[in-house]
Amino acid sequence: MDKPYADLHVHSYFSDSSMSPEEAVESAVSNGVGALAIADHDVLDGNIASRDLCEANSIHYIPAVEIDTLYKGENFHILAYGFDIRSAAFKDYVNHTRFLLDEASVKLVELMNADYSEISLKDYFEYTGDRRLGGWKALQYFVEKGIAFSLKEGIKFYTEYGVTYDKSGYSTISSAVYRIKSAGGYSVLAHPGELIETADTGYFKSELEQIVKMGIDGVECYYPSHPEEITKVCLKTCEEHNLLITAGSDCHGTFGKTRVGEMNILTESLKLGSLNINKY
Repeated sequence: MDKPYADLHVHSYFSDSSMSPEEAVESAVSNGVGALAIADHDVLDGNIASRDLCEANSIHYIPAVEIDTLYKGENFHILAYGFDIRSAAFKDYVNHTRFLLDEASVKLVELMNADYSEISLKDYFEYTGDRRLGGWKALQYFVEKGIAFSLKEGIKFYTEYGVTYDKSGYSTISSAVYRIKSAGGYSVLAHPGELIETADTGYFKSELEQIVKMGIDGVECYYPSHPEEITKVCLKTCEEHNLLITAGSDCHGTFGKTRVGEMNILTESLKLGSLNINKY
């Protein structure tokens, strides 16, 4: 098999990566990835654009999007897979969540204007940026205006000005799971080792079990920054509850450190259920 690996968590420049869908698929081909999902943050365009590209390159395509939710006041990411991309209700939900995500930057610029005369809400709305740079509009705007030296340095302003996730208005995990299921899809907890920050595997297991009770269908067990012990807990939990097992690089092009197919995880080592059937 010339493309034996799976990467079900890749971003395009429709959210915060520097890669176009074409470049993401090209990277998948180069790195032996035969099952690919572009799962942008709260936007479907990149995934939809990748469908024909995957088919042309004999890559298994899966509808996907990464949805922002709230759990205990923190931002938890839920990967939605295999949903009906024609579902108007699901599109509306994703678009609403994207609005909330983008509105956080609008609020931030408005607050920062009191301290930085070089920026304004009007100027920000008229600014377009360059999605090939990666990151998102506000970060590029801060660099353009000289108040941040890099895209990632600009992230600090959200915390400094109190524009935090607990005020975002995002839905709960349970609510996201319900909407995904209603659209015929499957919900997978993204990179739990990044979200549940602890070195205590017992505590990690307990928190993961609480999220499983919310109805998720699977866990992204294989992730570049997951320590081996966290991966093992994730795998065990999936086995105990008969959950899907997925893998993702979370590649953001030059805005991140990983590449498509980062961990060389074999598709056959995952548990994908009906997602493994090329029916989309």
